[in-house]
Amino acid sequence: MFFKSLSSICISFVFLASAAYAQAEPTQNVRNSRATALFEEFARDFPAINAVAIVDGETVWEASGGVLSDDRDGPDRDYNAYSVAKMLTGMAYARLVYEHDLSIDTPVTEIDPDLPAHYKPVKLKHLLSHLGGVRHYTSEEDWIAFAKRRCETPADALGHFIDDPLIAAPAEKHQYTTFGFTLLSHLLTIITQTNTYDDAMRSALGEHYYATTDHDGADKAVNFGKSEDGDFSPLDNINAQCKYGGGGILASARGLARTAAALYAGDIIPLDDIPDAFAPVKTKDGEVTGHAFGMNAGKTRTIQPSIYYAAHSGGSPGGRAYMVSLIEPKVAVALTANFDGPGMSEIAFDLAKLFAGIEPAKKED
Repeated sequence: MFFKSLSSICISFVFLASAAYAQAEPTQNVRNSRATALFEEFARDFPAINAVAIVDGETVWEASGGVLSDDRDGPDRDYNAYSVAKMLTGMAYARLVYEHDLSIDTPVTEIDPDLPAHYKPVKLKHLLSHLGGVRHYTSEEDWIAFAKRRCETPADALGHFIDDPLIAAPAEKHQYTTFGFTLLSHLLTIITQTNTYDDAMRSALGEHYYATTDHDGADKAVNFGKSEDGDFSPLDNINAQCKYGGGGILASARGLARTAAALYAGDIIPLDDIPDAFAPVKTKDGEVTGHAFGMNAGKTRTIQPSIYYAAHSGGSPGGRAYMVSLIEPKVAVALTANFDGPGMSEIAFDLAKLFAGIEPAKKED
């Protein structure tokens, strides 16, 4: 054991104000209207897109729309969230570290002795901050080859990359890598003594895990690309399952927002431990990676006084997603869409700042 125990653009939105917001209803209505205006403009670039905001544990605003949105699309529909999975996986490890005494300094070969010998110097902390030396995709062909794999468990995905040499010694180079998080998914099943990635995530995150691994025939939003004439066209056979915690999950905007809310509530990492968990991670040469426990995390630069935040994006053919948690103002925002359109960082942070009572500003990196 390694631990103790968005027809035309059609917007629909719902205001779910609780008694706690009743006294501030005019202010909340203004914020909701502004949020909807931001969302309407952004949604013009997607077939279907959804957004959810949760403030201090209460869902205060939702929106859904898109130029091809149908009755099944909405905040509770599953979409390919892609690399947002890295944040969820990192949160799972963070909970095990801070609640179940898993050591972040554990060598990965101590968890799985069958890993190739060149992984001996690699520790969990290296993989969680993209410092493990594990390669990322080397070409479009490499991406396609991995996307065509079918896996029952994360162990089935390792053959695509595990025997390749490390691109650098641990902590020498910051290299964003999906494969590093695929490996972390495998290790998580061993640590939690479970058979599947979803079971491992449920073991680590409990009721705060609302996603599922992608699979053939999955009940999810239709994936879209664009044809040569610029029209949206459905994509067939999109299945990112073998990425697992590197980008292989399906999730709804509601589910992602709830998990982000659990983070600011202290249900993932005790709030007193956030400064430690989100402390800058550096290479041996002092380069700040910006990643902590699989998340873009730390203290804001454009919000002053600065506050702790965690966020991650996801995007690949047929999907895009984003989730952000502002810790002190207790604001969580999540977006999901079925097309790899414009990046969502700016609108996600503008929405989060809006619901935190902060004027929208330039995006956080």
